[in-house]
Amino acid sequence: MKLNFPFSLLFGAAAMEVASSAHALAITATNDADTLLAALLGANSGINVVPGSVQFVGGPNQSGTYTGLNLTSSTGGASIANPDGILLTTGSANLPLSNTSSNYGTSSNTGSNALLTSLSGKPTSDQNYLSFSFTVDPGLTAISTSFVFGSDEYPEYAASSYTDIFGFFVDGKNYALFGDGSLVAVNTIPNFLDNQGNAYGIEYDGLTTSLSLVGLLDPNSSTHTLTIAIADTGDSAYDSGVFIGAFSAGAAPPGGCSGVGCTLPGGVPEPPLLALLGLGLVGLSVVRRYRRH
Repeated sequence: MKLNFPFSLLFGAAAMEVASSAHALAITATNDADTLLAALLGANSGINVVPGSVQFVGGPNQSGTYTGLNLTSSTGGASIANPDGILLTTGSANLPLSNTSSNYGTSSNTGSNALLTSLSGKPTSDQNYLSFSFTVDPGLTAISTSFVFGSDEYPEYAASSYTDIFGFFVDGKNYALFGDGSLVAVNTIPNFLDNQGNAYGIEYDGLTTSLSLVGLLDPNSSTHTLTIAIADTGDSAYDSGVFIGAFSAGAAPPGGCSGVGCTLPGGVPEPPLLALLGLGLVGLSVVRRYRRH
């Protein structure tokens, strides 16, 4: 019997079904460094962690692993999709999957971070970081990742002394800078998408899109260091978080491009949405198958 059902509608339905069920955002809080490291590196990253070098600071629910970060705006704004990985926060990784408050915040009491304090020139608190030493396979000269930064500091504390900060330090140098050269913090409103009205179904009032980042390895060193850190600045109120995925080593981009907006030759792994579209095609061939003080 012939079914008069447009292929495009069938494909769309299949992809949407997979996206809404198997790949909805899920966050699992953990303060186990090995679990975080495994979720960050994944398979075939080209990165070899030096045994005993891993350092982690974070409260019981301050960090986590995540899958299915694929947020679609209910108001027609840009979508936010990032490959699976880890979440570091200044408060709690147990994020509500809706915007419940304009002053959401939890204090983790984990202290200040020297690197971020030096970088921002402001006192920091509620630090959360993962750090390790590593080697890379021959011929690899850079590391790459993609991230989404979100914050409840947006928009009322933009460019103030309270803007929480994220740093990505490769061999001691921070590569987490927006294209305008500003730190990855709520310093410039244009770098963020507005979620005050819950357009994206997640707690943070402001979010970046998924941003690629490349850090260059020191050519004079055979063993390298990476520190990924986030912290509150000025006080310990209002939370921020960074979702980090698609972490790998590769050859440096032509011209030595580094920082936010650069990618390794060949790009970074597909964000979930693109992978879902491919999965939808496969499915068709089987069965339809917390204010400041």
